[in-house]
Amino acid sequence: MSTPSQRDGIHIATLRRRMFKKSAFDLWKAECDQIGIATFCKDLDLTLGSGIALGLITELCGPPGSGRTQLCLQLCVTVQIPRALGGIEGRVAYLDTNYGFSTKRIREMGRACLEHCVKLTRARNMNPEEILAGVTEDSILDNVLYGHVQTTSHIFEAIAELQSKLFQGEKIQLIIIDSYSFLIRNTITNSLERVKVDHEILTLLHKLAHRFGCAVVITNDVTTDFSSVRKTNEEPLIVPALGDSHSHKINQRILLGRIESSDDPLHNGLYVASIEKSLFTPKVSVAFRIERHGIRNARKPARNGSESSKTSESNFTTRKSTKESVQANL
Repeated sequence: MSTPSQRDGIHIATLRRRMFKKSAFDLWKAECDQIGIATFCKDLDLTLGSGIALGLITELCGPPGSGRTQLCLQLCVTVQIPRALGGIEGRVAYLDTNYGFSTKRIREMGRACLEHCVKLTRARNMNPEEILAGVTEDSILDNVLYGHVQTTSHIFEAIAELQSKLFQGEKIQLIIIDSYSFLIRNTITNSLERVKVDHEILTLLHKLAHRFGCAVVITNDVTTDFSSVRKTNEEPLIVPALGDSHSHKINQRILLGRIESSDDPLHNGLYVASIEKSLFTPKVSVAFRIERHGIRNARKPARNGSESSKTSESNFTTRKSTKESVQANL
């Protein structure tokens, strides 16, 4: 019969075997092979690695009119790109808190995405009818599960239902809450309770993202921080809402804003995405446009100095059996 100390040693050894199943090299290989959700802004996708990462919580933060909802709607479309073309081929759960969702806009973006996919299949000598079988503007809308949430209780109920659907094998690869901060800030007045509920929700979302390999995207507002005024008499800072404790619970933060330049036609209508927090990339800013077709690369001047008339480019990556990468441009 074993002694208590021997049993403790066996228990500890068992825990060690369970804990250290993977090396850093294994994790690195998995990250390299992972395909993200394309934004259709080539520069932003390349900066992020391969688009919006799966298994993580990404926050889109910015003031009204900065493109947060437009980017969310674009992701609703691009997450459905077939795997044969380097996409995820998944469904979306969209939780809307302030009626920013637009089916008309998704249909516009979906139509443009379909046209691009048809061109891409032909360029690769594929059969569009085979690769895109069943993919239509209507099917794109049908693959977006919509729910309007008005309270934090609704969020908890929605997460429980999503967990059930994922356990049943639903191909939900993207969960969006737009606007997350609108709900938290307008339904909870007590600051301590707000932090508590925020952490509870994000913890549940982390578990869903990690266990089922789906991407979670939430949108956040900005607020004015007057603490710098009291300490240094400087101008107040514009910072993400919900505070530092919230920032520690998200994996990735992208700050969005609009570039105002009335004197330079090339920069009119430009937006900027700044990677504020990321597991994969340093802080960097990328310009993009919001067009009728959706999110696109910022147009660049042609070599003769005039603005290029070429449609903005986008990219997503596919892997052949040889594991080589092929970039597709829109």
